[in-house]
Amino acid sequence: MKIDLHCHSSFSDGIFTPQQLLEIAEKEKLTIFSITDHDSIKGTAIANRESVNYSFSYLSGIEISARYKQEKIEILGYNFNTDNSAFKQSLVKLQNARRERIYKILVKLQEIGLDLTYDDVIKEVGDASSPGRPHFARAMKTKRYVNSVKEAFNEYLAEGRPAYVPRLTIEPKEAIKLIHNANGIAVLPHPLFMEKRDLKKMEESLDLLISWGMKGIEVYYNYENAFSNFSAKKIQEVTKFLSEYCKQNDLLVTGGSDFHGEKGTLGGVYVPKEYISQIQSFFNL
Repeated sequence: MKIDLHCHSSFSDGIFTPQQLLEIAEKEKLTIFSITDHDSIKGTAIANRESVNYSFSYLSGIEISARYKQEKIEILGYNFNTDNSAFKQSLVKLQNARRERIYKILVKLQEIGLDLTYDDVIKEVGDASSPGRPHFARAMKTKRYVNSVKEAFNEYLAEGRPAYVPRLTIEPKEAIKLIHNANGIAVLPHPLFMEKRDLKKMEESLDLLISWGMKGIEVYYNYENAFSNFSAKKIQEVTKFLSEYCKQNDLLVTGGSDFHGEKGTLGGVYVPKEYISQIQSFFNL
């Protein structure tokens, strides 16, 4: 049994269309699958409709941009109503802010001598409703300013680098409320990015998120392919801590690859069978 509850389609910053991701999920023999585009539900709505033609169970998904006290704490949402008009309208502001950020990043890149244009980036954005830094990274690679997406982030686009521009976000509390109001559940993705070393601080943050209505944690995540420098020992330590925390607080344990299409494998993150069974039971799949 394999699952993947965290990946991105061409409607945000992934390479593959929702239809292509469904085909890949079938080929990889996934049991449960979800597309979690940044601040957009267009891709997951398509996949939700078309998933009836495949053998796996599909959950509608999203990854909402959020920050709390300057700390990036994104929120995953699952099994919500993709036709909920209030939910869709609430995402428009975040999508518009992403498009406005394109111009701000371009100015910074041009100031340091990179001749990248709006059209260069838009070619990479395509139909995406939520353009992001990976689109810049791909455009930079196309124009041979960098050799890889990773290099573009490390040299120019990551936080603290010369072309970084923060984007408009909401607080995790609001993101969780939006998901719940659309009859979905909220899950914390890649928690090691939230508190990189201090497990005590991580626990305090998790307690706060639970008080706001969080129902699960992405305990199993593809840190190795996410431009992170975490050691295998640290990942194992945090995975053990989070598994125990979820058990103590009756939280759902999930896992995902954060697959964008350029590297890694859909369904490539191991999630123990017992947790897959719990997910099936929780969502009545």
